[in-house]
Amino acid sequence: MKSSEIPFLQFSDGKWQPQTSQIPLEQAVTLIVNGKPWMDMLCTPALIAELAVGFLYNERLINAAKDVTRVHVCDTADFVEIDTASPINKPTTWIKTTGCGGGQTAQRLEQPEAPELCEVSLSAKAVASLLAEFMQVQDAQTTSRGVHCSAISDGEHILMLADDIGRHNTLDKLMGFILLQKPSLKPSILLTTGRISSEMLQKSARIGVSVVISLTSPNTFTVQLAKDWGMTLIGYARGSRFNVYSHPERFSDLG
Repeated sequence: MKSSEIPFLQFSDGKWQPQTSQIPLEQAVTLIVNGKPWMDMLCTPALIAELAVGFLYNERLINAAKDVTRVHVCDTADFVEIDTASPINKPTTWIKTTGCGGGQTAQRLEQPEAPELCEVSLSAKAVASLLAEFMQVQDAQTTSRGVHCSAISDGEHILMLADDIGRHNTLDKLMGFILLQKPSLKPSILLTTGRISSEMLQKSARIGVSVVISLTSPNTFTVQLAKDWGMTLIGYARGSRFNVYSHPERFSDLG
């Protein structure tokens, strides 16, 4: 996690005191595809190559790692260049995604297609254990507050964690990591600190996970989408307490 130590004044218990704290970095990174600038991505400047490749994959503009022939991130992380094996067209219309981070998508969900999911069997104890590991890894890796974190799991352990100012970016980074570093990886569970909007569920489905666990809430459309897609959606996960909104049959210890 890239951050910078910033001095500030804190008022507490009736007194002013000088303090310092790690604050997350935010940067605009220009995405250049086949020599043409496409867009600026507001993000935390880490895992930039993974972010760009994962974004193209989650937008269904590429479908495999072999579709990318070259990835280059400049030294200052101001731009990332991606060359593809076959020409791809820049979407003519970008839709602003929900939440912070200035995300954009070209995907619409009027007629969503059911994804191919990596199945897993769950138990309440296993979910609580994964949540504890997620929080532990997050605390060890993230040096500042004010960022979102997401992680992928095989149902037993955390396989990879990514953080960013934008919750959508964390999922693009995870997908890019799989494509560039571990193409044989088949995660079945995604954990995130961010709210599960339809865009977040869409990216989770594209990764192939059958279970999404969030520390906060879904919305009504996301719950219905998870039901339609056969995904188990878990929200308000805290320790050994959580809510299951769809497909609870994956829990082996249920009733």
